[in-house]
Amino acid sequence: MTAHFMNVLRQAFKTFDRANHASFNANLQHLKQLTDELTYRDLHIKEELFRPHAGASSPSHAQGRAPCSYMHIFEDERFSMSLFIVRGSSSIPLHDHPMMFGLLRCIWGKLLVQSYTQQLGPDEPLHYDTDPIVVKVNVEEPCLVSPDTPSAMVTPRKRNYHHITEAGNGVAAFFDILSPPYDADMPMYGPRSCRFYRPKSDGGQTQLHCIPSPATYYCDVVDTPKTVLQCAFKCADEDYAENVPETQ
Repeated sequence: MTAHFMNVLRQAFKTFDRANHASFNANLQHLKQLTDELTYRDLHIKEELFRPHAGASSPSHAQGRAPCSYMHIFEDERFSMSLFIVRGSSSIPLHDHPMMFGLLRCIWGKLLVQSYTQQLGPDEPLHYDTDPIVVKVNVEEPCLVSPDTPSAMVTPRKRNYHHITEAGNGVAAFFDILSPPYDADMPMYGPRSCRFYRPKSDGGQTQLHCIPSPATYYCDVVDTPKTVLQCAFKCADEDYAENVPETQ
């Protein structure tokens, strides 16, 4: 098992444990520092996976690959971990992260991340719009991420909408942590959904207009290395053992 990936996993369990709410900011920064150091080797991924015509467990086209590939690593009600591979001129379309924290660590190639921040007053409470139509946003400076740069971050109030484009030599990959994960229930609202958007400018004001999932965006699935799954199961078992109530 890779020691560094185990450290990332253990810190994620610690960070997103509600019992550690008082030290959340410090734990999140520590998690980011550990994630900033993660490499594809820590995930036991072979370089062949990043070749344009590497095989997948469920290919979408006989003549090639889907624009993106997805690898599931771990998910519970607190956070999820996954890997995305973006190929050629493909991108992950502009989408939202409703009331979520996220870390995006580029582990191969280069990615251009264009983020937007919803316009909210400093004391304005967050709310989940179950049927968004138009969202007023501020445009953030584009961020170029690579294995040599820190992770990109989203929070419930900052950079919570973004568009991710391959910006290198044809293939890029990133590891991400999201908390809470998509589909996690919210009181009064139900499961979180991922919505897609198109930006429009009007008189200096940028608005994001909600659109259906673009037909050009779809993923095939690549197998997760067994050693990585073993790490996740081991850390989940450790976390459960630490939190299970003692019986008389």
